[in-house]
Amino acid sequence: MTGASRIWPWLALALALLLALPVLASPTLFTYMSPESEHDPRSTYDRELLRLALEKTRASHGDYRMQAAPPMTLARMWVSLRFNDYPNLFAMDSYRSDRDMSGIDYVRFPIHLGIVSYRICFVSPEQQSAVAGVTSLEGLKRFDIGQGKGWLDVQILQRAGFKVQEVEGYEQLFKMVARGRFALFCRGINELPQEKLNHSDVPGLVMDENVALYYPLPRVFFTHNSNQQAITRVQQGLKAAWRDGSLQALWLKTFKPSLSFAHLHTRRLFRLENPYIEGIDFNYQAYFYDPVQGRFGPGE
Repeated sequence: MTGASRIWPWLALALALLLALPVLASPTLFTYMSPESEHDPRSTYDRELLRLALEKTRASHGDYRMQAAPPMTLARMWVSLRFNDYPNLFAMDSYRSDRDMSGIDYVRFPIHLGIVSYRICFVSPEQQSAVAGVTSLEGLKRFDIGQGKGWLDVQILQRAGFKVQEVEGYEQLFKMVARGRFALFCRGINELPQEKLNHSDVPGLVMDENVALYYPLPRVFFTHNSNQQAITRVQQGLKAAWRDGSLQALWLKTFKPSLSFAHLHTRRLFRLENPYIEGIDFNYQAYFYDPVQGRFGPGE
């Protein structure tokens, strides 16, 4: 047997073994939302929660890679979701039953655990003393409120009897309440502390220390309805993180300072209905955190 003939069987065996090896799948690409501006902290927790869900499902669903979508307004975000502009774009917004969901689906999990349902407000300096003296919901309705264009809060507050001014552009809201264009600009208790710090250069921007609003706002990850495998993965990952406590740990790390900052136990809390969650098809309340009682829901 020649040298070449002796080598050939080994080459053939090596080639066969190589072909038998599984092809390594490329990481699945997920797109997350960027902040609207350099002073916008709202998307940080959402990004890290998405990362946590993907980590929890790495063994079962494979590797992943995350990329940021370009900064965009809420209206542009919904256009991007409907046209499936970015691979597996997962974007946070409030659930609302009157939303046109054609081409859209969502993860059945309330990613903020209800903290944004509790609202405290920036207040116009001219109205600060008057707001501090409010003792009833009817008394609070005398003050107009600024909110972002397209936010669900607008409809909830209007249905409750408030006069609401819609504003295009997140950054404008801070300047307008400081200048007295409206009396109140109410934010989730998880949002206001960092926003106050980030906008410390806005003259006249002050926070009311006396009242708070509550209306249930389950917020979820929305995506294009063609991303069913990704939806299943993220939902399974969030529930796995809830069961092992890592989701609650991330939530507390992110929001516990906000709970202390809001001091809800010293405020007059006024409750409103949210008629736009009728028909929601999962038990969001099972996961909501109660900041007054200081405990999470039991889960499903």
